[in-house]
Amino acid sequence: MKCSDCGSTQEEGALFCDECGGFLLEEAGKITAVLPFSEFANRPPPPPLAEDALHPAQGIRQMTLVVPSSRRRFKLVVQDEISIGRASSEYVPEVDLTEDDGAEKGVSRLHAKIQAVKEGLVLIDLESTNGTLLNNYRLPPHEPYPLQSGDEIRFGDMLVHFFLSDTGTD
Repeated sequence: MKCSDCGSTQEEGALFCDECGGFLLEEAGKITAVLPFSEFANRPPPPPLAEDALHPAQGIRQMTLVVPSSRRRFKLVVQDEISIGRASSEYVPEVDLTEDDGAEKGVSRLHAKIQAVKEGLVLIDLESTNGTLLNNYRLPPHEPYPLQSGDEIRFGDMLVHFFLSDTGTD
């Protein structure tokens, strides 16, 4: 097992980390794991959408998110926005990645959202612990980036494929 504080490998069943002394038995699912290589993608993304492109959408959009590691599919209709993350006792996001090993793969409880705008759908990171990558570009928090069918998204270390079938009117 790995220490959540320093990342060093520890013997199974140990209570404290040999390297940093951190307590190893935290409640499962309570803390988002900080991934050791989550900073690898530090190149800047393309520019976000301009403010005038962020007007609310007219009509609805249908999308599918596919999680290859678990083979789960989320088929959703987006009218305003949907949240992506892990469930807690107070909150369950529309796309709940808990049962896809979300905590172990670095998915935050409130990781990101997909919002319907005049130009289509945009992805917005919500200051997640391990970041959101769109086609291998790390997204800065709270900036809207347009989504295209076939895009590859990483929430922490969890790969998700995005597909869009537009039923709305522009």
